Amino acid sequence: MASIHEDMVQKTKMQIKHHFIALVEAEGFSYVSVKKIAERANINRGTFYLHYADKYELMDHIQQELLNELQTRITAILPKEAFLALHQQQLYPPFVAIFQFISEHAHELRAILGDQGDPSFAKKIKRVFGEVLLERLISLHPAAKNEAFRMYMHAFLTSAILGVIQEWLENCEEQTAEEMAKIHFQILNFISQLRTFIQ
Repeated sequence: MASIHEDMVQKTKMQIKHHFIALVEAEGFSYVSVKKIAERANINRGTFYLHYADKYELMDHIQQELLNELQTRITAILPKEAFLALHQQQLYPPFVAIFQFISEHAHELRAILGDQGDPSFAKKIKRVFGEVLLERLISLHPAAKNEAFRMYMHAFLTSAILGVIQEWLENCEEQTAEEMAKIHFQILNFISQLRTFIQ
């Protein structure tokens, strides 16, 4: 059971993160200072430095938390189960869970992935999808032995996934996580049937 001190520390950290993200979204990461974060969070700078060395460590910490949770959810996806669900025209729950993660953290993701956030974060998200999920999917394809195929398929698929995420983050008030999972299913279904359209 957490002590009162631990609860206060966690509450302060949550405050710092919340106001930091709001500043990144409003002004851009390069214009955010520890002074601005402290003023907005109604703490002194000494309190900030008790938890983080600077704004860069704070940004890294938030990103790592997001990436760890995303990785956990992606790891739950089993390619054979996903393909079976697609074949049976059924939603695959682990896909829904990923969109729920995006919805739950839309504010942070939108700020960090936005024009005024951290350009390197998009690459980190793509790396997680590539290393955890796509490597397993691509390995099922006969062409997977070709290194050039793997490299460009990684680039194609991770860019497509990130594009869908970023588009939804701009319009996430319009579709729920479940509705977005259905759209994602429709996209996968469309891609899987492309060959039939050109025969």
